[in-house]
Amino acid sequence: MFSSRENYSAKIGREVIKNVFYFGEYLSLDCNQYVIVDDVTRELALFDGGNGISLKGLIEGMKKFDLNFENITKIFLTHEHVDHVLGLYPLMEMLKNNPPKIYAFTETAKILNEGKESKIFPGNLGISPKMFGISIVPLHVIDLNDKGNFELGSEFIFKIYFTPGHSLGSICFYEPNKKILIPGDLVFTGGSFGRFDFPGGSLKQLTESIKFISTLDVKYLLPGHMDISSQGNLEVQNSFRMVQSIGRFL
Repeated sequence: MFSSRENYSAKIGREVIKNVFYFGEYLSLDCNQYVIVDDVTRELALFDGGNGISLKGLIEGMKKFDLNFENITKIFLTHEHVDHVLGLYPLMEMLKNNPPKIYAFTETAKILNEGKESKIFPGNLGISPKMFGISIVPLHVIDLNDKGNFELGSEFIFKIYFTPGHSLGSICFYEPNKKILIPGDLVFTGGSFGRFDFPGGSLKQLTESIKFISTLDVKYLLPGHMDISSQGNLEVQNSFRMVQSIGRFL
């Protein structure tokens, strides 16, 4: 199921805007990852952990932009699913002498703090941590529910929005000045949107969450899968129309 080649090939990356970098997902149940550089301290913030198999690829991809993974001091998670969090475990082991802080919304933070494997691996996928060579252990994760907005350097002030529907802990990160949206698996490019058939998923909640983000002014859509877009408003509106049409037939 998983290709050993993925352990060594660099994740394809590009600089979206100054100090914001995109690294594309691998084929085997992975996710897009984003790195934001603090323009003051030059520390790095990583958004989503990937599947663990792709960690070496992320590190190699970062090198091409002179980004050192050892400078990651913060990790922000969009939700609790396997393809977004498994990379945390080997990464935290590699950085154990100076571990970054991990941030997630309430339900995701609880799941990772308690090491709830069944919540990380939705039952209908038929996969396990052994397939990724990773063991699930409790992690210290800071609950973003009480944090409100957060700053990354002098350039970025992100808002946190709880956007359930794909999972119980799904959130979006929105930077209104740069018009950046990191929605995890809520919406994708091309009118696509996240699955709602996993435990904790809900088409009604997903539709309401997409309706909400359609009110935001988005230029850069940086989703958890597929490609990124600089026509964020258009992409989100397309996803909203599509999820509404699905709801009419269910």
